Amino acid sequence: WLAERSDGAYQREVALKLPHAFALLGQGRARFARERDILAALQHRHIAQFFDAGADALPDGTLQPWLALEHVAGETITRYCEQQRLPLRERLTLMLQAMEAVQHAHGRLLVHRDLKPANLLVSTEGQIKLLDFGIAKLLGGDTQDAERTRLSLATPDYAAPEQLSGGAIGVA
Repeated sequence: WLAERSDGAYQREVALKLPHAFALLGQGRARFARERDILAALQHRHIAQFFDAGADALPDGTLQPWLALEHVAGETITRYCEQQRLPLRERLTLMLQAMEAVQHAHGRLLVHRDLKPANLLVSTEGQIKLLDFGIAKLLGGDTQDAERTRLSLATPDYAAPEQLSGGAIGVA
């Protein structure tokens, strides 16, 4: 959701991530908290910046967690390249930016696990922004979610072969 701070302290548009209630069942709440912690630890010019997180009480008394992230006005990498009719050299420049973002995450032992055009936006300034660390994995961390992520959360057309087969996930 596109949101704007309204308390008068300062003005900023953000992308507000509000998980659906079903996404918070079982391990979902822990996965959302892990995404928050991962994003808070990543500071890179080609990764959408984390601003804040919290939870608000709903009328029924349940808590609605949220993440406030950098709003990236732009297009997916594939659409941007098509619309701009970019030559190969400029397309490769965008891919190098995406690789910088991924390398930054890998340097912190984080594997994104859902790299796809929808998660690689090109800003109005022509810069890549990597989004959505919702199923990212900290290497050497919890291995309980491997099968569930392999089967239900990854985007099969973009998942690594070892992710689809249930093999060990790594930076390769």
